Amino acid sequence: MARGSKGGSNGGASRGEAPPPPYFDKADVELFRRLDELKPVSVLVIGDVILDEYLGGDIIRISPEAPVGVLDCTSAEFKLGGAANVAANFKKLRCDALLVGVTGDDLDAKKLKSVLAENGLSTRGLLADPERPTIKKTRAMAQRQQLLRIDREVRSAVSTKTERRALAIIRRELPKCRGVVISDYNKGFLTDSLLHEVITLARRLKKPVVVDPKGDSFAKYRGVDVITPNKRELEKASGMRCPTAKRVEAAARLIAKKHSIDAVLATLSADGMALFQKGSAGRSFPTVAREIFDVTGAGDTVVAVFTAAWLGGFLQEDAAMLANHAAGLQVAHLGAAGVGLDEIRRDLAAEAGVGEPKIVDLKTARRLADNLRRNGKKIVFTNGCFDLIHYGHIKYLQRARRLGDRLFLGLNSDSSVKRLKGPSRPILNEHDRAHILAALDCVDQVILFEEPTPLRLINAIRPHCLVKGGDYKVEQIVGHKEMKKWGGVIKIVPYIEGNSTTGIIKKIIRSP
Repeated sequence: MARGSKGGSNGGASRGEAPPPPYFDKADVELFRRLDELKPVSVLVIGDVILDEYLGGDIIRISPEAPVGVLDCTSAEFKLGGAANVAANFKKLRCDALLVGVTGDDLDAKKLKSVLAENGLSTRGLLADPERPTIKKTRAMAQRQQLLRIDREVRSAVSTKTERRALAIIRRELPKCRGVVISDYNKGFLTDSLLHEVITLARRLKKPVVVDPKGDSFAKYRGVDVITPNKRELEKASGMRCPTAKRVEAAARLIAKKHSIDAVLATLSADGMALFQKGSAGRSFPTVAREIFDVTGAGDTVVAVFTAAWLGGFLQEDAAMLANHAAGLQVAHLGAAGVGLDEIRRDLAAEAGVGEPKIVDLKTARRLADNLRRNGKKIVFTNGCFDLIHYGHIKYLQRARRLGDRLFLGLNSDSSVKRLKGPSRPILNEHDRAHILAALDCVDQVILFEEPTPLRLINAIRPHCLVKGGDYKVEQIVGHKEMKKWGGVIKIVPYIEGNSTTGIIKKIIRSP
């Protein structure tokens, strides 16, 4: 797709000019368009159920009892963790998920069921075991930083009685579902014998099984369709160090062959993800750069999004690409918040350059610019009144657009134009001018501003390139000092002679 057109001409490149470089990744565009084809599915989520507690506050003093900070706790929030969070992720993706797991017979179990209900999830697949506590992880937080985590759990295997009860639920519910997700946190619920029974039953019913694994051996997952280990888990299960992409692939292929697993989707932290399918070349998916607040729940998001997309009609490689986008969004959240379909759609829309309204306020413009910058896109900014848009304006904007990946245009409001041009201007009001500019392929965002200069917009958007039309020296241009601070450049584009709004107005006046 040509930069500057989003599916049309190349923005008016003159003869002899090199064609502009690619604008948006075609794969992102196709993925965004296919989101509406995704069919909701019903999934059985089996695994270790966890209640996450977040205690928030500030540390402003040191304890007199020990050299530690004192957290003045001002908030307590409960969220779903483990397999419960996987089920909640499916719900955010508009899929049905029945959670099967074990809790204690205690107050934390009641709180867990309450949070499940708040997320629209059924509790009919939960078993209460009075001999075990409900697994609970308490995190003390201050200024979005985790200070301490306290775990309450028993990791020994569940009793044979609890295992039999769980299998009875699974046998009853599995025929109604499209597939199975096994979320293993190695907390004792998923015994080897239970896993064997579940995988055997699923294969007999032709229900795909996806596993988020744990442990030093993946033998207990023999025969599943897809497994989603992180790099550390991959190294442990294969017995191989994986410092390079080739070693990652070798470890994944070894595990797949040894345990009759059809595909391995490896999550590799800063290196993104990689998919290795039986009989196919490996596919890598680079990480999408984000400001990382918390990696909690990223693996849950990957397994849920991948499974929902694959069972919903995507090829595995497309499902992996979607999961990679979602994981990038998850780590920008605090806690295992999960990522919804609408959030994924907005993110892909920004990546693909579609779906976002062009006329935006300053807050939205800043958000879009921040997202583009994180993803390595070059932002161009220009501004003006653009009253009675003519050929000279269009050629100027096309040239500006070819200097980067997105063109943000600051548009003087009606009151601002009056102050600059006099009481008889503008000829066209700000609504009409904004919509005419937004209709141009070479303009990506239009932001109205009231001030005499666009300095506030420049500071908010922080463009890589500031474009000014006319005959100026750099030091005369508003924002040149600010651009220098963050390493931006200024480009001066001469206007085309014989094209001006003033000239058009005079010609109209002279006409009989």
